[in-house]
Amino acid sequence: MTRPEITGERDLTFSRWVRCNLPNSDTGWVTSDIDWYMFNYKTRKCCIVETKTRNANLTYPQEQMYSNISKWIGGGAKKDGWNFIGFFLIQFENTFFNDGKVYINGKESSEEEIKHILSLKEKQWK
Repeated sequence: MTRPEITGERDLTFSRWVRCNLPNSDTGWVTSDIDWYMFNYKTRKCCIVETKTRNANLTYPQEQMYSNISKWIGGGAKKDGWNFIGFFLIQFENTFFNDGKVYINGKESSEEEIKHILSLKEKQWK
């Protein structure tokens, strides 16, 4: 069974600490949280998922980060007998499936389709 989120809210204390105590981006140092890393240890498939609400887009640093991470994980996963399915950007028109459209990697989708994709059952997705 998937463990439920207990608090219902995220604590941003560490996020504030990072922003106040680590180098500024003008030094070349960049950070971004990763929303989801999903894997199935039985099928040895994995993916990374970023979610955005209100049709927000990835920032340029996030685009670069996810591109690099996908390349690095993809190459390493194969060497270890895993299949890195890829990176998925899920954009909600508002905040969730029930209050507007939803897109996965820029393509309008449905909750059922996204559930199917993130269940990691297919060999590959387009």
